[in-house]
Amino acid sequence: MDFESRINDAIKEMSKIGYKPHIFMGMRIQNGTIDAIKKLIYSVEIPSGFTTLWENQRLDLSVENIIQEDEWKDLFTEEDRLVAKKRLKDYGYIIK
Repeated sequence: MDFESRINDAIKEMSKIGYKPHIFMGMRIQNGTIDAIKKLIYSVEIPSGFTTLWENQRLDLSVENIIQEDEWKDLFTEEDRLVAKKRLKDYGYIIK
């Protein structure tokens, strides 16, 4: 599986809880998936999609969590992963 497919699969799972990440999907079209993710993880304000996933106890579907997966280490820097990991930790999510 490639990264785009992994993200698309996560979006399909999000729809099962009634959430469609319209803002993120638009950002992907405008900036590409990786740049969109970097904009989200470095955002000072917590993205609304992250909050929605947290409220539904599905932070496993968040981009912050997905970029922690070993398969994508070459796509993101260690700093990217640390920033994302901190956000997850701040919301009580433990990476598996």
